[in-house]
Amino acid sequence: MRFLPFLAAGLLGFFGAAAVHADSAGEAALFERNDPAFATLSLSREGDVWRLAFRAAGLPNGAATAADCEIVAHGAQDADDLITASVIPFEGELTSVTADDIGTEPLIIKIQMGPEGAFITDAGAAARLCGMGSDIDGFYSRIDTPA
Repeated sequence: MRFLPFLAAGLLGFFGAAAVHADSAGEAALFERNDPAFATLSLSREGDVWRLAFRAAGLPNGAATAADCEIVAHGAQDADDLITASVIPFEGELTSVTADDIGTEPLIIKIQMGPEGAFITDAGAAARLCGMGSDIDGFYSRIDTPA
């Protein structure tokens, strides 16, 4: 895994202006979280699965604030609107994640969809793949839905 040598404070300005967009042929629904740190989620359909692309700022901690984190995952949605997704290897704008980074045990992210947004439960993916102090858990408000 590699990180570009940017300071977290400098990236927050850039990050706030650039939502993560899926590179699939389908349009993406966009979500964002403001607390405890800014984060975005792009959700798009790829065949029978959903593609989730996260970008999250590090939790505020002065000079020890972690750099921005990117995670991409694929998963299916069940009848109760729960998406269970596994982190996949990807090449992002800020980092890349390989199969070796993920390891042999799948890194699972669960997303409970609702009418106003999505509640994310990360079972340790951000802690394993991003800087210490990174977090993607919490409620993400829907900010854009494809027509």
